[in-house]
Amino acid sequence: MSDAIAFLLILPSLALGVVVLDAAGTLGTARYRTSTFAEAAVVHAADTLAQSPANGTKPSDRARWAEVAATVEESGLGATAGVCNQTDPEFSINLLSQPRPVSSSSTSPSVAVVVSCPVELGRLFNVNRIVAASVEPVG
Repeated sequence: MSDAIAFLLILPSLALGVVVLDAAGTLGTARYRTSTFAEAAVVHAADTLAQSPANGTKPSDRARWAEVAATVEESGLGATAGVCNQTDPEFSINLLSQPRPVSSSSTSPSVAVVVSCPVELGRLFNVNRIVAASVEPVG
């Protein structure tokens, strides 16, 4: 009898432990996918824009800016599928142009990829959001 009571007392804590470990795994997967995507995408974007003709001083003035931004967004949708809630309004993948700082003429302009990834963890947890960003000079 005492074994059955002990089992009934331990069972809820074991179930809660499984739920917490599952949530931690989901968040870890989302963090890994978004950060590795941001790093790879910004390197590709910077390399592509560096080879594109410049029409101004900012990376967004480059001839292939629209093409690169669309490529980053489309590949980001594939990279975050299954871990991010892509129907949530807070989900976004952006390629940002960062002009050369006025105070430093030797610094190159740069681009950044920012991914905002809402993660659904069920009713027990609130919706969590992973934000990953990476910056690379366009040179």
